[in-house]
Amino acid sequence: MSALCKAVCVSKRAAELARIPCRSFLGFTKHYSSGETGETPGNEEGTPPAEKRLGGFAAAFELHSDLQQKHDIAAGTVGKSPGSNEHSFATLLKQSPLVQMGTSKDKVAVGKIFHIVNNDLYVDFGGKFHCVCKRPAVDGEKYQRGSRVRLRLVDLELTSRFLGAKTDTTLLEADAGLLGLLETKPK
Repeated sequence: MSALCKAVCVSKRAAELARIPCRSFLGFTKHYSSGETGETPGNEEGTPPAEKRLGGFAAAFELHSDLQQKHDIAAGTVGKSPGSNEHSFATLLKQSPLVQMGTSKDKVAVGKIFHIVNNDLYVDFGGKFHCVCKRPAVDGEKYQRGSRVRLRLVDLELTSRFLGAKTDTTLLEADAGLLGLLETKPK
């Protein structure tokens, strides 16, 4: 008896699903509601449902699709593939400033002092790691937090292989020499 009941319930559900258009299963349509009414898409008479307000992801997706279409029309890129103007990773890497710079040894860079401990100046110059330089004895009081300084880079990452180790160990610092304060022109 329970098997017969299951078969009848399944056939009723299949009949209900047959009345819903297949398009509603395949993409975003305006059948989604904001959850305020709790109604199912469509109605009993087979007429199209009243226009409902989209909610959640569907509303955001539609908004951004409209904005993207307007942007494409304004830029004149309608119909072009979205990846046509993108470059490969190898091309982007070759054109990056880090690779264009070449070897970092003896390059002059500008950095900003972000921390001071006793006579150690911690300088961020935009590399992978910061560098630590000694405060100079002459005019040492001018080197304050936030000051911009010139550096001569020696190595972008201090690494070493310890005895018996198979991999390098890093100190999470760069090696650079302090050249002095960055001279700013008075305004």
